[in-house]
Amino acid sequence: MEGTAAVVGSGPNGLAAAVVLARAGLKVTVWEAANTLGGATRSARLLAPDAVTDLGSGVHPFGAASPVFNRLGLHRHGLEWVHPQIPMAHPLEGRPAALLERSLAATRAGLGRDGQAWAALHAGVVRNWDKVVPGVLGPLLRIPAHPLAMAGFGARGAWPAAALASAAFRDESARALFAGAAAHAVLPLSRPLTAAVGILFGAAGHATGWPVAHSGSQAIADALVADLTEHGGTVRTGVEVRDLAQVRPADLVLLDLTPRQVLAIAGDELPDRYARALARWRYGTATYKVDYLLDGPVPWNDPRVQGAGTVHVGGTLRQVAQAEADVHAGRHPDRPFVLVAQQSAVDSTRVREG
Repeated sequence: MEGTAAVVGSGPNGLAAAVVLARAGLKVTVWEAANTLGGATRSARLLAPDAVTDLGSGVHPFGAASPVFNRLGLHRHGLEWVHPQIPMAHPLEGRPAALLERSLAATRAGLGRDGQAWAALHAGVVRNWDKVVPGVLGPLLRIPAHPLAMAGFGARGAWPAAALASAAFRDESARALFAGAAAHAVLPLSRPLTAAVGILFGAAGHATGWPVAHSGSQAIADALVADLTEHGGTVRTGVEVRDLAQVRPADLVLLDLTPRQVLAIAGDELPDRYARALARWRYGTATYKVDYLLDGPVPWNDPRVQGAGTVHVGGTLRQVAQAEADVHAGRHPDRPFVLVAQQSAVDSTRVREG
């Protein structure tokens, strides 16, 4: 394949697309308004000169599972996934924390009388992980390559997460554990299809884990950029693209941007119907992020939680569902759902020396 391509935006999706195009033979240029590449996968030494902080995403279950990332072999450029002892923990008041462990059997044992139901809900997806993941991470408007595997997942995933958790599990531990996974949908758990998010995130923990990138999420972007330059691509940082004319005469233009940014840059060249759809786009709810530099491990009531890479602090199924409903309605919840990333549990570059 010959020709030129311009990719505007250097988040992991834009960089991955740029690498695929460069490997196919196109001359690719990535344009980025910021001075550093990576978008939400950037890292910096914000809190101390000897401790790395992720500026955006910190835990990457679907980075490790990504068919594209795995096909590119980014480990050749230094990307190393490191796995915590426990992918995810969900502390509960007055009882042991619920744990999502790498082993489906261990998770089943830890959930007591709900263990069999947890295994039944996730085992099929875990078993068919290599078939399911391309279907859910790929384009939506296509015929699934493995329709039977997708159909089995879809029947359960169509449920609202709160309803499925209440129907499938009898104890609060399993219900809360599932609610925390489903809350990654950033939608009210009463919505149809939110169960699919819970099943996928739970199955990811069993199939490929919830790892962090060693030395920071920036390593993901750095590996992609290294592969891009290896195949003749170039990057332009500190340049804000305000109009498509800036990146012409590229034969192909990809925009790794938000809907409003796309409309501002390319609105005059878009079909009217599509431009109106972008203008009507409703953005998701905001997320507050706080970074801490601690002098020791968090003193969780259940000490096993210290070994978890991700901790969901949200309470019971009912409390998680209420928090997500409040946020979606524009209210500040009294007890918000909090996601705690403990990269330092497995990556020594995240803590100060000594």
